[in-house]
Amino acid sequence: MNVILAGVVPPPVHGASLATRALFDADLEPVQKHLLEIRSSKNIQEVGRASLGKIFGLFGLVARCWSLKFRSNARVLYYTPGSADLVPFVRDVIFLGSCRWLFDHTILHYHSGGLNDFLDKSWWRKILGKWIYGRGAWALTLSQHVAVPGVEYGAAKVIEVPNGLNIDAPALTPEKSDFLRILFLGNLYEDKGVFDLLEACRSLASTTNAKIRLQFVGKWPDEATAEKFRKLVSQGDFPNSLEIPEPCALYGDDKWRVYAQSDLFVFPTYYRSENFPLVLLEAMASGLPVISTRWRGIPSIVEEKVSGYLHNPRDIHELQRCMQSFIDHPELLTSMGANAKRCYQQHFTFEIHRDHVVKILCDACQSLS
Repeated sequence: MNVILAGVVPPPVHGASLATRALFDADLEPVQKHLLEIRSSKNIQEVGRASLGKIFGLFGLVARCWSLKFRSNARVLYYTPGSADLVPFVRDVIFLGSCRWLFDHTILHYHSGGLNDFLDKSWWRKILGKWIYGRGAWALTLSQHVAVPGVEYGAAKVIEVPNGLNIDAPALTPEKSDFLRILFLGNLYEDKGVFDLLEACRSLASTTNAKIRLQFVGKWPDEATAEKFRKLVSQGDFPNSLEIPEPCALYGDDKWRVYAQSDLFVFPTYYRSENFPLVLLEAMASGLPVISTRWRGIPSIVEEKVSGYLHNPRDIHELQRCMQSFIDHPELLTSMGANAKRCYQQHFTFEIHRDHVVKILCDACQSLS
């Protein structure tokens, strides 16, 4: 039951690295885990960008894998492929091309979306994709709605394994407010829907009597995006009934406090590598109804009109209508929030996720005996 687990862990902090860190830290008995931690970027700005340090680090990673293989005698390799971009793909090609042949079985757990589209746009990427991601590997997808390099790429099978989280939040009593408190939490990329949400709230506050507090929590990917946001807020025609605090990153108890003091979680993402956003699980575990997009794995998380609403990506008017529903029917904040929390507890705890992964690892080891 010896398995080498290789994957990207924080820093930087993003959904894929956090999910991998949680699995690496977990008790996976009866599997004997041997960890190969990958830290190719120091911060969110370096993600997807090439550097001399990453090149040296990659060859060091291959050497560490070889050494760990012979010390552990593991016959199964578990690996989390990179995102749909050239630099992570090159890492996958070099690492898997140099290491897969050492193992009798390879399990690939895809945390980033869009990889199939990236491979299909280039004949040479598609050929390399079949070589590194195929050849009988087991492909783990977070959602049936997200395509991964599966049987058509030579994988033996595709298994759906939704992510899970354990919420270590302090017990907090929500404060009452005259505002509808809308929260966005995540890295503040433009294609996470930051500016779409800003415009939808501006329009909503202009056409209703509702008082709205829109809070963005996260890090900017670059100064240009941050400056664009500040310019829109300072020069835009925003009504006085709309409050927009300065965006900031929050961690630990501060993060859970902002969840507890919010009414509604809105995440209008169309992010290129989005797959199964962990922030949606955090919001649902905190008892918040969710508005998000019909994008990648999100329909596997949010049940429409039960735990929240979904809208088409980039459709600002539909996003506004979804938020309007909670203004017209404020009782939905309570009922849908309760449904969201119940859904999290029944389907998305870390124990459920861990047990699923452990069973797959055990099955892979036993298939070799």
